[in-house]
Amino acid sequence: MQLNLITTIEEQMSVRFTGKVNILSNFNRQYLGHILFKDGDLIQVIFQVHKGLKAFYQVAIQEFTLHSLQYIVEPEVVEDKERQIHFPFGVIKNRLNEVLQQYQASIKLRPPENVKILINSDFISSSRPVSSLEFQVLDTLTEWSAVNDVYQQCELLDHEITNSLVSLRKKGALKIIAPASKSS
Repeated sequence: MQLNLITTIEEQMSVRFTGKVNILSNFNRQYLGHILFKDGDLIQVIFQVHKGLKAFYQVAIQEFTLHSLQYIVEPEVVEDKERQIHFPFGVIKNRLNEVLQQYQASIKLRPPENVKILINSDFISSSRPVSSLEFQVLDTLTEWSAVNDVYQQCELLDHEITNSLVSLRKKGALKIIAPASKSS
């Protein structure tokens, strides 16, 4: 499957474009973010609340999951200080298929939106080892407990968050608080 995102980026790289490509919702043309280029190099992506590589992969995931997006090219002055992406586009593109496959495999494991996730205090005092990805999720959980907030605020990709939550749950590190059920 060829994504319009990739086609748009490759077109701008081929003409050594400097400027911004705005990302708009195809549904209502709402601004969702942008992609910055400097002399044909991809230097920054901002999408919703995400920046950098996470934003790039989030755009790809949204387009991949059939949420069509529009890309509007807009020449403008771009400063080197705006660079957040330092990898060559070939490296980023090569990793894209892996990210999309991992995302698709993790969808069914994502927690429901209506639960709260808390850190189990017994786990913290147990000194059980955690991976660096699990640590980043735990760090995010110190401030955010709603599922949407965790996915938006954590710097990891969605599938990395999901897999870390599953792993932490198996280790007994998390408490899941379900909403009170309504009596009839």
